[in-house]
Amino acid sequence: MGKKVLIIYAPYGSGHKSIADKINNYFEENSDLEIKVLDVAKYSNILGKASIKMFDIVTKHSFHKTFSFIYDIADNKLASLSQMKLVKKLFDNEKLRKEIIDFNPDLTISTHFFGGNIVSYYNKIGLTKSLIMTVITDYASHSYWRKDHKSQDAFIVANEIMKNEMIKKGIDGKKIYAFGLPFDRKKMETKLSSEETYFKYGIDATKKTYLFFGGGAVGSMASLDYLKALIWRELPINIIFISGKNQKLEEKARRYVIKKKATNVKVLGFTKDVYSLLNISDVVISKPGGATLTECIDMRVPMILIPGNGGPEKYNAKYICRKKYGCKVMSAWGLAMVVKKTLNNEKMIDKWRDNMKKHDKNESTQKMLELSLKMLKNK
Repeated sequence: MGKKVLIIYAPYGSGHKSIADKINNYFEENSDLEIKVLDVAKYSNILGKASIKMFDIVTKHSFHKTFSFIYDIADNKLASLSQMKLVKKLFDNEKLRKEIIDFNPDLTISTHFFGGNIVSYYNKIGLTKSLIMTVITDYASHSYWRKDHKSQDAFIVANEIMKNEMIKKGIDGKKIYAFGLPFDRKKMETKLSSEETYFKYGIDATKKTYLFFGGGAVGSMASLDYLKALIWRELPINIIFISGKNQKLEEKARRYVIKKKATNVKVLGFTKDVYSLLNISDVVISKPGGATLTECIDMRVPMILIPGNGGPEKYNAKYICRKKYGCKVMSAWGLAMVVKKTLNNEKMIDKWRDNMKKHDKNESTQKMLELSLKMLKNK
């Protein structure tokens, strides 16, 4: 009988699911492991659902300063002492137990600490005997990721900086693997050619292209003012604005583009051509989500980061600025000024891109599979 791998996540933001899906896709295509992907929220009680709803409200209405304050306050040993009690209260129930026990994973890969925590708890009470690999989905580690480290068998982190910081926090360096965040290289390699993308979307190839990921939380309008500021300045650039599954944002953006007769702006909803669009882009404008930054870094597309949800995204932005892969802005007016500056000084973008070329190509999913097979063999 083949080995079983449970990939588990919690939907506090879209990045945890996105990374879980990337791991699942690669493992299914390149191994004979039996894979199960599990969203713990589907089995959560009223309190668990309420916590997810509260997170959505915070991100939808851009209470990023409040979230950052709470996130920072909780980043210590004292605040994380009751973490397992919280996890049990939010998610542990008969339905979830049955789902996990029936599958009986040999290895659990968790892309949110709640997932790893619940399997760790089941291991301790004898319901499961699973190895646990935790993928930290941002560019900094919070105490909630580290709290249960003695029960974890491996941590996958974005870079050596994170690894060294975790070692300083008392975590065994032999457990930490700086593979980078999982990246779907197969989809990237099947992207359209530049010429096909320019033609498909009617984009002027003689102008610089700024790809704007504006989606975020469903219902959030946070990025609309930033788009309006760019349109108002009438800059000689292509703007591709992707609203994702946020239909309300898409509709409002389209109406504004029509009102201002901004023929250089393309508004897209959900698209499967993200890598094709990244391939023709000079700069990406986005909030600093871990999954998005990983894609941009690997494809060598510099970033201008607008305020995100706070918390871990604040540290993601610091990493990008520290490595000089781009910069961050704090207002819509600031974004318009920086974009104009990149037009007046073309060397800005070139320097950002040159810095990104020093970054190793991301082979995280391949390395994760190799490590998983090694762990399962030695189990």
